[in-house]
Amino acid sequence: VPVSDLVGKTVLLYFSAHWCPPCRGFTPKLIETYHEIKAKDSAFEIIFVSSDHDQAAFEEYFATMPFLALPYGDMRKKSLSKTFKVTGIPTLVAIGPNGRTLTKDARNLVANYGAAAYPFTEERLKELEQETEETETAESDAEDDQNGVGQEIQGEPCNEGLVCDGEVCRRA
Repeated sequence: VPVSDLVGKTVLLYFSAHWCPPCRGFTPKLIETYHEIKAKDSAFEIIFVSSDHDQAAFEEYFATMPFLALPYGDMRKKSLSKTFKVTGIPTLVAIGPNGRTLTKDARNLVANYGAAAYPFTEERLKELEQETEETETAESDAEDDQNGVGQEIQGEPCNEGLVCDGEVCRRA
């Protein structure tokens, strides 16, 4: 898909990899959220930006996703990672229809609010914060558990040179 086809759309950049347990834990929630938003607004896309170590792992992981993707090994990954200061995965960056960054923390918004976080604008975030303040902490904690925040795929080792804390994988 040419970049010109994304103009005027809200786009999420999903930095992720198959080898990353927190990524595999978050991806199903992101897929569910994608379908909910896409059913209401066709001017929405998610682009998978892979940190997989080989083409086969990329293809296996991407096959589970309904999103667009940068081709494996695409040189734009490095510049996107630098532009958005990606230091660990999974990272989800929201870009508005005007091409401006809405948030670099869309992962937590999707994990906590799902499709309700759309369109990821400052105004919507304030509304969500107000709604959250009105709920009890216990309810919020239960919702986090259901949405995969803080959940780790048990028994999954991290790749050498990486540290996975259950939420993010980073270089050691």
